[in-house]
Amino acid sequence: MPPTTILPALALFLLPCALQDYRSRRVSNWLTLPAFFVAWPLALWLGGEERLFFSFAVFAGCWLAWGMKSMGAADGKLATCVAAVSPAALGVGVLLLVVGFVGMRLWQGRSASLPAAVGFYGGAVATALAGFSPVLWT
Repeated sequence: MPPTTILPALALFLLPCALQDYRSRRVSNWLTLPAFFVAWPLALWLGGEERLFFSFAVFAGCWLAWGMKSMGAADGKLATCVAAVSPAALGVGVLLLVVGFVGMRLWQGRSASLPAAVGFYGGAVATALAGFSPVLWT
């Protein structure tokens, strides 16, 4: 798959994940496991050892957050996949989630729970629309 089609493909993959996460706050393993298993080969193909190291670091951080009950397992698998495909999309997605958390805190005066897959989807869409090349973000 040429790099120009990677971000739209990532966004299309994340759409059912985001819808399921938004509706039920859960994402099925049949959606997340295949993405997790192809994450590291994709990281090597798209960005080499640096991208592989980055996606492994994201995995390790998510695993620690999952162990502390701060993050769901599906969110970690999706974050690892997004990090492997496009670190820029992951960055934009996390930024969207942070803005959402802060906005909910300021608006409602309490902490909020936001579906991470929705943030990752938004990051993939925004990055694709902005024209970032995943090859440039290693």
